Amino acid sequence: MKFKATIADVGARWLDRFAPIFDKLGSECALLLTPSTLYICGNARACEGVETHADFRIDEIFESYKISSANDDKIAVKLEPGQLARVLRGLLGVEAQRVDVKLIKRIINPEVSSRALPFLNFTTVACAVDVSQDVPIVGPLNRSEVEAYEQLVGANVVDVPYWLEVDRYGLESIRETIERFSKVSENVEITTTRAGALYLSASKQAVSVLGTEYRGLRVLPVDADEYDEHAREPATVSARLAEIKSTGAGSTVRVNVKHLSRGMLGCSSNPSNLLIGSASQGKFLELVFRYGAQTEREGDAVGFMVRIPVLMETDGIDD
Repeated sequence: MKFKATIADVGARWLDRFAPIFDKLGSECALLLTPSTLYICGNARACEGVETHADFRIDEIFESYKISSANDDKIAVKLEPGQLARVLRGLLGVEAQRVDVKLIKRIINPEVSSRALPFLNFTTVACAVDVSQDVPIVGPLNRSEVEAYEQLVGANVVDVPYWLEVDRYGLESIRETIERFSKVSENVEITTTRAGALYLSASKQAVSVLGTEYRGLRVLPVDADEYDEHAREPATVSARLAEIKSTGAGSTVRVNVKHLSRGMLGCSSNPSNLLIGSASQGKFLELVFRYGAQTEREGDAVGFMVRIPVLMETDGIDD
């Protein structure tokens, strides 16, 4: 089993965007390395209820890349995202243009133990000085553990009948709305429609319902768009939402506001836009942060996905 690669300056900056997010999500994440894609993954246990993964095409991150394993040339390791974030920030701080990274084993204290421990080693040359830093890892993981992370990655963005696309300005408004909701309610109700409308609402006890409406959002795929400019709609937000629910014209789910807030940590990665959709089975709300022209290769060379469990009718009812 071998992994050795060279991270370009652009790749280091991409990883530096996401490592702090996983550090806020939990104390553990996994790196899943495949011949074509690098994934940073956080399962529901590590991320306190949500599933997340950042996806990077290999040629977006690495200048050179060599990987081999008996598991179809796939390798996965666990590490503390805080340590990865500190190493990346240090490398950027010394203005490293190229960083060599590889899996190694090193004996830390031969007087205590002769056992060699695994690390992810980062090496660069800055100001004619060799800089080498290690990130402790658990792994490489066995085949079944690798498959578990592959299943986590594969479960996202499937069975979603349609998506609503929110631009970066609307995204910031949604983040602020959710932050406001978190002060009054444990849950948030989210309604999406094929006509490009998004509704967020929350309430608790004596607090009146708080809500926000976004209209005219792009619907993907395009053939799923059912917007009709000649359609007559009720004059108020509450009436429009009530009609959508009564006619079944939209999809409504309830999620824990803490889960949703954790998902919106993706805003700190400076995305170009966000896709919001509900899985057709009604069990998850899916968020996809995209980065458009910010990537060196193609618009889909980098993505950040969040999978939030939907509350059933008997779950998390406010007192």
